[in-house]
Amino acid sequence: MTGILGGTFDPPHYGHLVLAEEARAVFGLDRVLLVPSRCPPHKSSSVVSPFQDRLSMLRLAAEDNPFLEVADMESEDGPSYTIDLLRRAVSLGLEPVFIMGTDEISEMASWKDFPHFLDLARFVAGTRAGAEGVVFPPEALGRVEVFEMPGMMISSSSIRARFARSGPVRYLIPESVRSFVSRKGLYGFREGH
Repeated sequence: MTGILGGTFDPPHYGHLVLAEEARAVFGLDRVLLVPSRCPPHKSSSVVSPFQDRLSMLRLAAEDNPFLEVADMESEDGPSYTIDLLRRAVSLGLEPVFIMGTDEISEMASWKDFPHFLDLARFVAGTRAGAEGVVFPPEALGRVEVFEMPGMMISSSSIRARFARSGPVRYLIPESVRSFVSRKGLYGFREGH
């Protein structure tokens, strides 16, 4: 079985990597594909870093784990929807296990073609620190398996805010990602300021 962890990854951080690795171990996955969304439907394209930068950062973040593979599987046209990603994975002969955080469960009902995409994969959700009282849409009850993962209160938005004010990000993201952000001047970060 192949895990699929999709997301904006703007930037990728240790929370993403721990979620992928923990799901791999708990569910006995052969590998986990990390799939950056080209055009996240719930986010304005003006606030998301360029796709190629996010793809490069994700490759850097995953480079030392042989079980994590960065996959460019999203269509270049239109919004990136979970159902399209899962259809693509199935067409490639994969048995997808879709990995997400428990904080995303309550949002599922707003995703395109809910609940039909639930038939295309096994859905698993890692507990996310600070995400208490998960509300399952009725159609998702019994269709999403929740698993425990180490508590990490890390979010891409808080990391972007830290970069913007030149705050510390060590131990939140891989050093290779921090160096990339510094070189590219992403998130308003300027080394030494």
